[in-house]
Formats: sequence, C-alpha cells, structure tokens
Amino acid sequence: MGVAVIDIGSGSVRMLMDGKKQTVMTKLGEGLNAAGRLSEEAMARTIPVIGGFVGEAERSGHTVYVFATEAVRAAENRAEFLRAVHDLCGADVEVISGSEEAEIALLGASADGDSTVVDIGGASVEIVSGDGRSLLYVRSLPLGVVRLTEQAGGDAGLIRAYAVNGISGFGDVRLRPGLIGVGGTLTSLAAMKLGLDRYDPDAVNGTRLSAEDISVLAARLTVLGSEDAIKAAYPVLPDMRCGLITAGAIFAEELLGYLGADGITVSESDNLDGYLRYKQRELASCGK
Repeated sequence: MGVAVIDIGSGSVRMLMDGKKQTVMTKLGEGLNAAGRLSEEAMARTIPVIGGFVGEAERSGHTVYVFATEAVRAAENRAEFLRAVHDLCGADVEVISGSEEAEIALLGASADGDSTVVDIGGASVEIVSGDGRSLLYVRSLPLGVVRLTEQAGGDAGLIRAYAVNGISGFGDVRLRPGLIGVGGTLTSLAAMKLGLDRYDPDAVNGTRLSAEDISVLAARLTVLGSEDAIKAAYPVLPDMRCGLITAGAIFAEELLGYLGADGITVSESDNLDGYLRYKQRELASCGK
C-alpha cells in the first residue's frame, strides 16, 4: 500500500502520490491578514479540492496524510475549517508548527541535511540551516506573499518596505553552503527565467536564480503591473499566481540581499517530500 501526502498551504493545495505532484491554487489565506480568519469564500474554494485529492488517493489504495501550514494554524476559525474537511472526506489534518514546516522543508530539499533552505509561502516564510547532524538555525515568520500583497494593497513600493521591515526578524541566519529555495514563488520565478510556456518540474528543478535574475524579474513585474499583463508576458503562471508573483519576486530580491547571497538554487523537492519521508520513517519505526 502506498502513501499519499496532501499539503494545505496558504496559496495552494498540493498532493504527492506515486512520485507525482498535483497543485491547485485556492488562496486559502486570502483575507487572513486583515480578518484573522479564513473567509467563507476561501474555504469554499479549498475544501472540495482537499476532498477530491483524498478521494483520488483512497481509490488508488493509498494511505493518506494531510497537513496544514500557516494559514490554518494562524486562523481564529481553524477548528471550523478542520471540522469541515473531516466532515467532507474523513481526513484528520495535522496542523504543523512553523519550525516543523521549516524542518520538513530541509528534509525534503536537502539529501544530506547540510544546507540552508528557504521556503517562501503564501502566509509565512521559513529559513532552516542544518549541518547534516543537527539543526543550526530554524525560524518561521508571517511574511508570505498573500499577506504581503494584501497588506500593501498590491503597491510595489509598499511591498518592498514591508518586506525589508519583516525580513529583519530573521536576525543572524547561520548560512550553510548551497542555498536552496522551495515553494511556488521560487519555482515560478525559475519557470519565468527559463521562458517556459507550460510548467515543467524537471526543467525547473535545479535551476539557479542569481540575485540579478530575481532583480530583473521583480523590476519587469513591477512595470507590467496588472495581472492580465503579467499573464500575457508569463503564460506559465496560474491565474491566481499572477496577483502574487510581484510580491514574491520583490521579497526574494530583498531576502537574498539580506542574506548576502548571490543566488539560490530552486528545488522541486520540498516540504511535501519531507513530510512523506518523515511519515515513512515513522511507519518503519513502528514496523508497519
């Protein structure tokens, strides 16, 4: 019997099953920054997607594990959301902490655990460093691209100001050689750099984004401005990503500057893969 893992993120719901990933953007975290709650509209977009993934995995005979990140853990009405998911498809969702989210990103993206991994999400950003034996630095901050976009009203200058102010909360990051980036913002920027019309995970995986690459993309996105113009210029982007990618590019630019990094290598292996490996180890230790 195989194992399927579903990640309920602030921007998208994703499933990893039999080595393949599926992603549906639902923007669950939309409105969370202002209201402190998951909106009825965002939940209505998201819960059926989760149910569809769970049903697909169960029909294929897989054991299903579902976890949620910052949008759910920060929401005042998270119990209502979790109950609605369970009522629809019977899934018990594990709401992981920010530090756990960072740790599974490292487990997923770094084969030997000797790396620094950056995970830019919809409602939070994690940075984790390990030396292959232990964790040297772990921090999660509520700085995701959905939050930044809404907080700044889409204004690029305000996005940059909020990003600079927020990033200072990471303090002294203990960097390891080989900075790795995961999450939809960075994979999208890699696809844009490569000029892809359709998303190709094999092409994106391992792509190096230099600091200059990111600055050029951030500047162009700022000039393009509207979601329609961004979609026309970068058809590889899902519609919901077009309204978030400017904030993502600006944040990535400022974060690399803060870290003193000249670039970042994008990985398709991320917290989905890390959570799967974590669960497989857990099952093996129990003799299952």
